[in-house]
Amino acid sequence: MQFKCSIAITLMLSFLTGSAFSQDVRLSYNLVPGYLYKLDIDIQQNTSSESLNSEEISMYSRMKLDFKVDSTDHYGLVYMTVQYTDLLLSMLAPGLAIDINSETGGNPILSELMDILQQRSFRLVMFESGELHSVDGIDQIFRSLAAYPARDSNELAVNINTLEEAYGSNAFKSIFNLFIAYFPTIQPIKNWTRDITYYFNTKPVQMVNRYYLSKTTNEVITIQGMGMLNSTGEFSETVSLGLVKSSVSGSQTFDYIVDTNTGWLKKCVSRQRVLIETTIVKSSHLPEGLKIPSFTETVFDVKGTVLSQKSQ
Repeated sequence: MQFKCSIAITLMLSFLTGSAFSQDVRLSYNLVPGYLYKLDIDIQQNTSSESLNSEEISMYSRMKLDFKVDSTDHYGLVYMTVQYTDLLLSMLAPGLAIDINSETGGNPILSELMDILQQRSFRLVMFESGELHSVDGIDQIFRSLAAYPARDSNELAVNINTLEEAYGSNAFKSIFNLFIAYFPTIQPIKNWTRDITYYFNTKPVQMVNRYYLSKTTNEVITIQGMGMLNSTGEFSETVSLGLVKSSVSGSQTFDYIVDTNTGWLKKCVSRQRVLIETTIVKSSHLPEGLKIPSFTETVFDVKGTVLSQKSQ
């Protein structure tokens, strides 16, 4: 009986110890100056529209982001130099006669601009909680791309706009908010919320992300999340259909596996589903008030690694 009681006490102490660790682990970054923190991001997006042509658009984007920590301070700020590497962008929309692939060589201007983009770096400052304090230098990079010696200025502008939509300031902030700014600002806590602005197809959309601390071990932290996207109003623009207004709504799920010691992401698979409802305001061939829904599904596959000063 005494032996069984000792086992029970040991198991109870183990449970309590594990539970205490689960509650007390600090949910924040602990990044080391001089180290390189990398994110490898694959984005697969498919859009279907119930327009007259039943348009189907497929987009694939690959990017690697290198975050080199320059310094930290006693205010909890982390100073970084950031660089895009290993970029690939492809888009296929047969109904719209769009076939873009930066690796095939079919669009040499796009490929050259992407090479230039990967040679440049920019700077950011973030809090230890992952909140973005400031980012500087991306807009200057894209302005410098306008000096590329292209014969066709219109073609150059189209390519620069394409890259800015995929890798520009707003696109970077969206990626940052999704896959870096996942920690709470209040400790300790198991459920928390972050409100962000997310840019979907260049349109700013309000996004409310709710997170739950699922599990902690000595090696990894598991966080699950659900995000809801909603436009605060309708967007008006002139497109091939005529003058239209549109609204955006959707949801996104997150499954983060995070390194316990550094706070850096090890892996995340995230799925996003978005509905855009477009209403015809004025058109030469479509009735006013006609509503055209389109559906976009996006899968984000993100992997993170850390390189010390010796391994770089």
